[in-house]
Amino acid sequence: MVRGILLKILLWFSVSLVLVALALELSITATSVSAEVRVHRFSDNALTARAREAVAILDRDGPPGVARYLDTLERTTRIHAMFLGADGREMSGRAVLPTAAVVAARALESGQTEMEAVGQTAVKARAVTVSGGRRYVFVAALPIGLMRVLHDAPSAQVLRLLVVCLTAAATCYGLARYVARPLTTLRAATHDLARGNLAVRVAPTMGRRTDEFAELARDFDRMAERLGGLVTAERRLLRDISHELRSPLARLYVALGLARHQAGDNQTALDRIEREAERLNSLIGQLLMLARLESGTTGPAREPVDLQRLVREVAEDADFEARSRRRAVRVTETCEDGVLGDRELLRGAVENVVRNAVRHTREGTAVEIGMRGDQHGGAGRVRIWVRDHGAGVPEPALPYIFEPFYRVDDSREHGSGGVGLGLTIAHRTIRLHGGTVLAANAPDGGLVVEISLPTRPGVPSAPAPLAPPLPLPV
Repeated sequence: MVRGILLKILLWFSVSLVLVALALELSITATSVSAEVRVHRFSDNALTARAREAVAILDRDGPPGVARYLDTLERTTRIHAMFLGADGREMSGRAVLPTAAVVAARALESGQTEMEAVGQTAVKARAVTVSGGRRYVFVAALPIGLMRVLHDAPSAQVLRLLVVCLTAAATCYGLARYVARPLTTLRAATHDLARGNLAVRVAPTMGRRTDEFAELARDFDRMAERLGGLVTAERRLLRDISHELRSPLARLYVALGLARHQAGDNQTALDRIEREAERLNSLIGQLLMLARLESGTTGPAREPVDLQRLVREVAEDADFEARSRRRAVRVTETCEDGVLGDRELLRGAVENVVRNAVRHTREGTAVEIGMRGDQHGGAGRVRIWVRDHGAGVPEPALPYIFEPFYRVDDSREHGSGGVGLGLTIAHRTIRLHGGTVLAANAPDGGLVVEISLPTRPGVPSAPAPLAPPLPLPV
């Protein structure tokens, strides 16, 4: 049994060539006129009749008339005809083929019909005697063998070409389908895997195939299974560590409370310990949220959410905290679009993006928040962008800022209190709601993070202003 796909393709093409050759032969046989039939058309009687017609035309119209008669005969029968006198001169002024001259001379000498085949051409000559003792020879040259195919009517040649093309297309379609079907299945499975569906499998769809495509499908399934195991183990480890850290952290808070009673007025070190414990508690909470989002146990609710109110609440809370750092948060543009989702999850996502901007904007500047509704082919979306006035992010690092624990600058992140999970949680949350999150550096400095969400069905998007406050990426 041939298992290699290369050998199968070679075999398939060989069969295709054989079928095309058979189709060509059958079409030639069905559409061409055989040499015997053509010769029969120019039997002795036929040649004699043609010769007498040529004599009558010669007597009436002269050599030009004979030339027109022979041209018409060749055009209608695909046979080259010549009309010679007793001296071997062509009466219409045409050039005489050497073979035709020889056969014509034999016909004049014998008084019978003479025939000779040379290469791909058969020549037949018939001598006639008319009134006055004049003798003429009518010569017909017709192609035989492969050349007769080229001299057939154009309609017959077009029919043969059509038969050959249809046969080749039918056989090649089977080959193309045989090769393309598993590739299409693998391509669709790869897209599902890239979208996060680690349960996709393709080997059961291959049926009884035993070629390289079946082996590739099995390798793909093993890879998907391995990836699924690694991701599951990572999520489980993250969740378990987060839960295990909560217990010693709770005991640390109890011990911290007891230490405050015994420390008296000098509690600077205890304040430092409390700040670090709160930071650790926030990190554990974010880890647990990330684990729930990744595992799918926390699915978004499908409730109407007033985004305008949500954004203003987040901006007010963030502005209150930012003023202690000599920064500000302000809303520059809003719209009345709403979405369906989990209000608390969406609030957390927007808040994480805003707080990240507050940490990195320069002192004396304000973080700007804007909203706008867009319509694309009847599908409404609402865009929320947050812009800071900090140093921005290096272009090579932009694709990675939504990865867990990724830091553009370790010293800067530690100084600002970030742990590298806020944007990750925002990204995962927005994806759960069918949206997208993009980040880009503003032309005049700072980072712009744009959130795009599908609007609630039945709520039209508000018309956008004439110009956006920032040139944001689409």
